[in-house]
Amino acid sequence: MNAAVLNTGSEALVKELQSILGAEHVSADFETRDFYSRDLSFRPYQTAAAVVRPGSLDDLSMAVAAATRAGYAVVARGGGMSYTSGYTPERPDTVLVDMRRMNRVLEINKEDMYVVVECGCTWKSLFEALNPLGLRTPYWGPLSGMYATVGGALSQNSLFHGSGTERTVAESVLGLKVVLADGSVLTTGSGAHRTSNAFWRHFGPDVTGLFTADTGAFGIKGVAVLRLLTLQKHTAYLSYKFDTLEQMLRAQLRIARLQISSECYGFDPYYNAGFEKQGITFEEGLAIMGKVARKGGLKGLAGAAKMAMGGKRILKNVPYSLHMTFDGHTETVAAEHMDLGADICAEEGGTEMVNSIPQVFRANPFGGVRTVLLGSDGEIWIPVHGFFPLSKAIPAAQAVEKWLAEKKPLFEQWGIKTSYLTCFAGAEFVIEPSLYWHDELGPFRLSLIEPEFAEKWKGIPANEARRKVALQLRDELRDIFDRNGGLHLQIGKYYPYTELMNNEALPKVLNGVKDVLDPKRLVNPGSLGLR
Repeated sequence: MNAAVLNTGSEALVKELQSILGAEHVSADFETRDFYSRDLSFRPYQTAAAVVRPGSLDDLSMAVAAATRAGYAVVARGGGMSYTSGYTPERPDTVLVDMRRMNRVLEINKEDMYVVVECGCTWKSLFEALNPLGLRTPYWGPLSGMYATVGGALSQNSLFHGSGTERTVAESVLGLKVVLADGSVLTTGSGAHRTSNAFWRHFGPDVTGLFTADTGAFGIKGVAVLRLLTLQKHTAYLSYKFDTLEQMLRAQLRIARLQISSECYGFDPYYNAGFEKQGITFEEGLAIMGKVARKGGLKGLAGAAKMAMGGKRILKNVPYSLHMTFDGHTETVAAEHMDLGADICAEEGGTEMVNSIPQVFRANPFGGVRTVLLGSDGEIWIPVHGFFPLSKAIPAAQAVEKWLAEKKPLFEQWGIKTSYLTCFAGAEFVIEPSLYWHDELGPFRLSLIEPEFAEKWKGIPANEARRKVALQLRDELRDIFDRNGGLHLQIGKYYPYTELMNNEALPKVLNGVKDVLDPKRLVNPGSLGLR
């Protein structure tokens, strides 16, 4: 990490950036620069020379041009939820671009069914702008959508809300406005047509695709065009418990192939216990009950009462649990899809349980991130995942289970816990183990959780020895996925990319694209392994 004092070149650039954006939108003090240069990964990073906050596409273009003209790298940061060094600087002469002032919804086209939004807009804000109009995007956000931005999700190729039927966020994009390394703006999709609008992605080659899942390697996304869907007004909920992982996975895979469930996610025993302890409690069930009842009239009241009666023992002593939502334009469609899911779960040995979890997730889709960011006692949480074809999901899970059994003495020795989440995006399956251990939370994590929990856990001391073991175990899990044919979202600077490819042409093409778009390698150096 670089020194706290800026050199002469950095001071000159800071003054130029202040003249472009205003002094209040450029930070050069060490504390701010270091705060924004860290992600959740505990991986090495450099502290950026400046943090800028553009408020428009023109601001962004001029700031990027000034930085790269001075020979500085530029890296975009959204909500900051990366755990793969997605935006952490590799060099101290970097300008970090905080995108969150670019947060406007620019156009909602109800006739042609698309929305134009600045990429610093959070998924929560976008959802709240569209929902009163009876609209939503196909993929409509991650669990961290209170903080996560549209541009960050596009860079990482995020999934969760809506992904069961609509896949990852990249499938929802129609076009982009991207600021390239020299400050020029590239428009992709039919929005680039002189006399048309942004309704179509594939007018000629799919240039938009270059900038989705690129972890910011090719340019900084300033504006996105996303498809719209008419909101489905009816949702059915289902939760089942299973005695074994394989039972749950078999049910989940069968449901995935039918493409009937908007979200379908499975929890293991540790995740269930942790969620029970800090997440879906009896008190929270009571708080959500009124919202559920208000939404659904008498049926909603009955459902809320059932949920509340589930009480605080929703996930107590549940080995594996599977939670599903089924959306439909009619109540009949939603109910029929739910019945299909229930039949499958029963056939695979599941037992129905109170469906509080999916109801709470839907009633408050973008709540606080504490329950997904930390363990129930304030432990550090860091996930690692594999993205598989459906046919490889069970073998991959078995490989993880075997490894966990082999490593159990090491986990116990160092006080490290594990859990994993399973879900799917269309016909692609995700297995996401997580590691938990007590360690210093640091200012960024503490800033994301409720003040009472920040105060309670801010004194947890650093444990570098335990952290080293945990991060090595995470690397081993990543390598297991790679050996079993797993792919990755959120590639960043952590997951291998070109190293896993079975041909030499792809690296040549990627480097060729980088040479054209960013010849001096100044846009997020190291992302996708490109330097």
